Amino acid sequence: MAEKKLLLAPSMGCCDLFDFAHQVEYIDQRADFLHIDIKDGNYVKTYSIGPDFMQALKPHVSTPMDAHLMVKHPQWILEECAKAGAAYITPHTDCIESDAFVTFNKIRSLGCKAGVALNPASSLDAIRYYLPLLSKVTIMIVDAGYAGQKVIEPMYDKIRTLARWRKEQGLDFLIEADGSMNKNVYRPLYEAGADVVVLGPPALWNKDPDIEKAWGIMEHEVDQALNH
Repeated sequence: MAEKKLLLAPSMGCCDLFDFAHQVEYIDQRADFLHIDIKDGNYVKTYSIGPDFMQALKPHVSTPMDAHLMVKHPQWILEECAKAGAAYITPHTDCIESDAFVTFNKIRSLGCKAGVALNPASSLDAIRYYLPLLSKVTIMIVDAGYAGQKVIEPMYDKIRTLARWRKEQGLDFLIEADGSMNKNVYRPLYEAGADVVVLGPPALWNKDPDIEKAWGIMEHEVDQALNH
């Protein structure tokens, strides 16, 4: 029986624009985080929403928004993200190597919580020295920015190692898993030590055109995975 809940972070850029207000309102009442994927077409080869998307959501949501910055120069938009209402700002390790401490201290000075995201090939050692500054670590379980990939199973070991470090160092950051989420990975992710899962179309929206039915199916899959 699962003793702690697996927290849910739907990727809000996936909402149906023709049912947008309804989907946002429904998800806001049920999600633990609102995951906002910001892509620049440079760090990853796709484009998406920006801080203005969060600005539009801000008056209408109470769930914490997490700006996942899949952008080459995240330093340029930290202030915009903070102003737009981000509770968490999460750049990628390989985009901040030369100024990681400056970046996280800036995020915190803006009143936001600092997160960091690691692509599958990125080593955990890259974040070891600044773990105490972080409120969340996002482990990508597929390469960022490419849809339709299979989950890279060695990432479970990465999460296990990170969970061990957290315990050994007495830290309390959240561990989030992101990428190709589906019913077969909830349990191994949970058992490895993940606290949060990011939900994209395969995990949520593709389950049913009606967001309320889709949410019910997804929740049932999570419950089944963790409790059977």
